[in-house]
Amino acid sequence: MLAQTVPATPITPPKDAAKGGAQAPQPTEPTLVPGSPAPFPQIEKFVKGEAVSSFGAGNTYVIEFWATWCGPCKSSMPHLSEVQEKYADKGVRIISISDEKIDTVTKFLEDPTWAAKTRYTLCADPDRSVHDQYMKPAMQSGIPCAFIVKDGTVQWIGHPMQMDQPLESVVAGSWNVNDAKASFLGAAQAKKMQRRLSAALRDANKSGDYAEFMTMLDDAIAKSDADSALGLRLQKFQLLLGPVNQPEMGYEIGRALAADFTQRKEAMGLNQLAWYVLDAAPVKQRDLAFAISTAEAAVNASAGKDGAILDTLARAQFDSGKVSEAVATQKLAIENTPPGEMLNEMKATLKKYENGGSPKSK
Repeated sequence: MLAQTVPATPITPPKDAAKGGAQAPQPTEPTLVPGSPAPFPQIEKFVKGEAVSSFGAGNTYVIEFWATWCGPCKSSMPHLSEVQEKYADKGVRIISISDEKIDTVTKFLEDPTWAAKTRYTLCADPDRSVHDQYMKPAMQSGIPCAFIVKDGTVQWIGHPMQMDQPLESVVAGSWNVNDAKASFLGAAQAKKMQRRLSAALRDANKSGDYAEFMTMLDDAIAKSDADSALGLRLQKFQLLLGPVNQPEMGYEIGRALAADFTQRKEAMGLNQLAWYVLDAAPVKQRDLAFAISTAEAAVNASAGKDGAILDTLARAQFDSGKVSEAVATQKLAIENTPPGEMLNEMKATLKKYENGGSPKSK
């Protein structure tokens, strides 16, 4: 499951902004990164757990940012409790900080459900001073977000659901903070590049001229690591088949992507390729042979156990005139799909295949 975040939006706007005054300039590069000195958090109120007055030598601290309204934050709470209990005797202290009012946090923790799920330290920091110490200089805009600190140094920054391995290494003394810094800065640059690309794509969509954006996209692909480049290449594939309307080049990229996804055994990537060709409205030339071969590769990569992927193959078979094969595959899709709306839609689609009607889009 992907680790999710939500925007860490301030509860109220800054006073100078509310009065129409000039706001402080926003940083363009993170100044708090792994390897940076860790400021001691200026917490206003420790709502749950013993107060901490300084970073103890040799101890490890997880400074985590959350809010009572944040769904992903609340989903992370049981895991944070497990981590705290696992490492309690090894000097690990999890300190979670909300920038909401003290009463808001206190009332939240009066609920027995959340009181039981939060077996670590929780704090309120309504003046957002700790946010300004950590989140802002690290250019982190989403919560939950965690900072691992040891020996007065930031060791790692990321989503708390992804910190198990880094924390284990930090506690064991085997963590390479220089590698963590390089990885963090690389990710920061990738996000910055994606923001520029998103803005350029909005302009291209408005004007209908994609030449400048495609040049930017090619440059971004060339400068990205393999994982980031894969997503950018997928975006290029979709644009070439859609608004750019260069299907020959698009399918050339699609075949290369399919080969890479197959080598990585990434069934969902293969499925995404096939479904875009079959169903995306902007596609002007649908290569059904490509869709079938890619969908078959996705089924193989998923060991034939993913109902949604089998559903895509059935659609490719049906659109190619292979009705009996589509019916058989759709029945397999139904067998491998749990009860719910998706299963109901698959059953309705099966009836349409059996009756020779057009399938419903996902």
